[in-house]
Amino acid sequence: MKKCVLVWAVALVLTLLVSARAFAQSAGSFAGDFVGVDIIKTIVCSAGDLDLTCSSGGSAFLGATIKAPAAKSKVFLIGASLQTGILTGSQIAGGTGKQSSTTTGSIVVTPEVTYGPHGKKVRVWPPAVTFDERSQTLTANLLGCLTNLDSTTGLPVVSCTEPETIGLILSTLSAHSFNFLAENVGSGVYTVKLNIGATATATSSSIAAKSQVGVGVGIVGIENCVRAS
Repeated sequence: MKKCVLVWAVALVLTLLVSARAFAQSAGSFAGDFVGVDIIKTIVCSAGDLDLTCSSGGSAFLGATIKAPAAKSKVFLIGASLQTGILTGSQIAGGTGKQSSTTTGSIVVTPEVTYGPHGKKVRVWPPAVTFDERSQTLTANLLGCLTNLDSTTGLPVVSCTEPETIGLILSTLSAHSFNFLAENVGSGVYTVKLNIGATATATSSSIAAKSQVGVGVGIVGIENCVRAS
């Protein structure tokens, strides 16, 4: 059984259009500044983009510091929640045979906990969690088949027999809120960061493919838990 003592810090990103700092409870202090409504500015990726930031994505973090008292068998319970959004769009034109259009977007949170003045890293589990992910593939075989009328009989004449097909595959994965566990190696000051990475890709053999990934409001909460005997 675990007993969670009231030593905790909460960091909240404010949805203001100006630079804002969010303050924690008296047991900790917030460790990040953000400008604007978005933690990560929306990434827009279109098929054929040469901009490397399209695929490598943006990154930011939510963070807090907390001072832990001396106790045995301690662990940190780190709770994280994010507002995320992914938009995927695919277009395919007819009359050109087999085509495909694929777009992807993902938001991955990687926790990082350091201890002491030299920033010694503390083990955290799990090491990373996908908060939002989508993969969309649109395929089609559109031949542009036309039906003409026979000049003698007046009946339609079908000049193609191969069937036209359209297929859509959509795969999604989401968390939006997750609890991480970190070791508490002793009394002192700990720094907790939730590194947030966003990526977007788009490829198409047809006319267009587009992907957008964005992160909005987020919060991180930290509790210092002690195993009760």
